[in-house]
Parts: sequence; structure tokens; C-alpha cells
Amino acid sequence: MIRGLPSLQAVGWKFQSSPTDFNRFEVRRQHPAASGLMLFPSDPKVRLPRLVSEPYVRCDRDLRSHPDSLAYWLKVFRDSLQTHFECGGLTDCDRIDAGVMAMEASLAALLGSEGRLDTIDLDLARQVGLQAAELPDAYAKLKSDANNAAMESLPEVLRGIDAAPAGQRWPLVFQEMLAGNWFDMGTVELVAAWRAAGGDVQQGHQKVPARPWRWDHVEAFSQVAVAEQTPVVVLLDNAGPDTIFGALSFARELLRLGREVRLAANDGPALNDVQASDLPELIDQAAQADAIFRDLQHGIVNTGSNMPLLDLESVSQDLANATADAGLLVFCGMGRGLESNWTASFDVPVLRVASVKNPDVADLIGATLGDGVVRFEIPSASTMATHE
Repeated sequence: MIRGLPSLQAVGWKFQSSPTDFNRFEVRRQHPAASGLMLFPSDPKVRLPRLVSEPYVRCDRDLRSHPDSLAYWLKVFRDSLQTHFECGGLTDCDRIDAGVMAMEASLAALLGSEGRLDTIDLDLARQVGLQAAELPDAYAKLKSDANNAAMESLPEVLRGIDAAPAGQRWPLVFQEMLAGNWFDMGTVELVAAWRAAGGDVQQGHQKVPARPWRWDHVEAFSQVAVAEQTPVVVLLDNAGPDTIFGALSFARELLRLGREVRLAANDGPALNDVQASDLPELIDQAAQADAIFRDLQHGIVNTGSNMPLLDLESVSQDLANATADAGLLVFCGMGRGLESNWTASFDVPVLRVASVKNPDVADLIGATLGDGVVRFEIPSASTMATHE
């Protein structure tokens, strides 16, 4: 127990399983006036069938073994809860207090337990606080504004790609992906940078370093992309320019090659991440710039997740089904492909694309803050054969 923090019983918590097994539960408020929270089993989840890591470690850094990292991330998540309140316009002191107390109780349970501790655990504790504060989607307006602004600029982005020589199209697409990925509300510093730039959806372009990037497998990927005709599953990250400039431009290049593209996004809100329910409208709007985007409407996938990272042992059956015949998995963004799943192994080629925006993640993967990551891995023929 952490000194100065209330026990779970003191704030009215009741568990239907181990108090630290937050992965398997969703939090629902019993009543607006109730002080307690109940944990209920969420919809059944499955392991991603293309994952071959045994054992699978969703986040490489065990925070219990890295006290400096633990202290850093505890501050990040506590500050983030306050930023959620601020961005969500929450001023009700009772709801704010309920959120803080619920998150702190959750953190106390985690810190007082044994076993691995990672940032997915801390994220789930933040979700507990947001549910207690009855603030499920604090960044809804910010995401909507960013979507609208990015969609207005999408034709210009596409014209820039189309005007490039054939050999420069993929580098420009990956530059858009890295630039868009800077639309990230994961830390107080990133929120402040977004505000300082006046919400300019183009601001990320000034932050992408010159090539070669820290991992720069652009040419290797482009050669394989042209040769293959198997479906591609793209795991999306942020809304706004990340999805619209980055992921949609990437999907368009693959569609132009005749490949089927399936876009996978969160079930519920997490920071400023795009959700599966957002995609039909975004695709319709993008189709006004290029009709080829309409082909994406048939491949929208709900991941079953509501966090900015991804536990591949707890995904929706829909995502599992969507990857069954895929020839490529694409992890967009830092949370799903760097902070989690950086060393995960698969029986299918994997592409990770992200801008490194967090110092602890940079330290974890051996990068520098601001680096670009375009990391493409093809498993051995024997590993791929296990799926056939």
C-alpha cells in the first residue's frame, strides 16, 4: 500500500477477480451519486492469431525493474488525467475529485501488487479515473476540429504525392505518416505544443527529420509492397492529420497497387485516437478528394481496444478474423508499435511507422527524441510457413 493513498475498500471498490487484473474488465459507474465503482467482465477477447511470440510481452519495459521510468510514467499519467479534465471542460469539483481518487486507488493497488507492471496498466488506471469522473471522451472536440482541418488540406497532400517522381512517392507517404503522428495528446508537453502552434494540422511537417531516419526501410518495403497482392491490416493511431494525411495516404498507395486494405481502430475513446465508428464518415469525406478511398469502406475493423497501446492477447474477434489472411500488418504510431509490441514476433511481415515523441520510449528502443521510425520486418520462411 502506498502511504497517503486510500485503500480500495475505503473508496467503495468491489472486485469480481484479482484487483490488478484490469485488462479483463471495464469500469461502469453504479449511479451518478455513488461513491463506489464496480468492475464487470468486458466482451470476450482473443489472442491475435498471427502473433508467434512465446511468451508474449506486450510492453518490453517492466516498470518495477526501472524505478526512474516508473516515476516518470506515474507523473505522465497523473498529469494526463488533469489535462483530460481541462480539455474536456470539466469543472465539477465532485467529479474531478471522484476521478482523482479512483485513479489513485487503482494505482495503489497496482503498485502494491507483484508481477510485471507496464504502461498499459497505468493507462487502465487512468481509464478508471475518467470513468469515475464521467468523462469518457475528453478530446472529442479537439479530434473533430483536427479531422475537419486535415480533411480540408487532404487534396493538397495528395497533389504533392502525385506530383512526385515514381521513386519518391513512398518516401513522401512515409513523411506524411511521420508528420501526422505528431498530433498526439499523450503528454502535457505534446498538448502544450499543439496549443502553441494554434492547432495547425501541418505543424508536424516541420518536426520530421531529414532522411535517413533512425529506422529507414522505405525502399525495402516499397519493393515488397509492389510484389505482393495479399490484404493489408493497418492499425490506426491518432485522429486528424495522423489518420488523414498519414494512414489514408498510405492506404491509397496500396489501393493503387490493387491491394485490399483494412483499417483497424479503437472501439472506445483513448486520448485523441481515431475510433472505428469515426471511419465511415472520414472515408466518405476523403472520397471527395479521390474516389479510390471508397474501397476502404468495406474493410473497417474494430480492434476491441480503448487504449492508446495494444495488448495483442486481448483483441476483438473481428481483428483476429481480419488478420487471418493478411500479408502485412501495419502498426501506426508510437503506442501500438514502439511502447508496446516493439519486440513482438509474427508469422507475417510487419511495418511499424512512428515519430518518437517520448524520452522513455526513445531510451527503450535506442532512439533519440524526434527520430522517425519506418521499420519493416519479414519473418523467416519457416515462421511464415506455420500459418499456411
